[in-house]
Amino acid sequence: MTTKVEVYPASKELGGYWVCACIHMGSYYKHMDKNRVHCVDKEAVSIAVWDALNHKVCPECGHVFSEHSWDGIDTHWRSAHENIISYEDAWKLISKDKYVEVMMATE
Repeated sequence: MTTKVEVYPASKELGGYWVCACIHMGSYYKHMDKNRVHCVDKEAVSIAVWDALNHKVCPECGHVFSEHSWDGIDTHWRSAHENIISYEDAWKLISKDKYVEVMMATE
């Protein structure tokens, strides 16, 4: 799964920046705004960008996992995405890097 990260200014009231993971969806990147990270300074931005580019990212919502593996995806999926597709079926696709491709074909 190909990801990119976008960084853009937060509102003047909030200050700082938003960091948003985006997942490649064929001809475009899907912005995962629900899981964007607010950063108050450039150091926090660099850490958030590094994490999003170097850790596993949920292909459904953009949640960035804290390790370089899928540890915790079962709990995350069951609590957040079980209504879309069962964890067992999703994992078969995610583990083969086919989730996005298959889900786009079924829309």
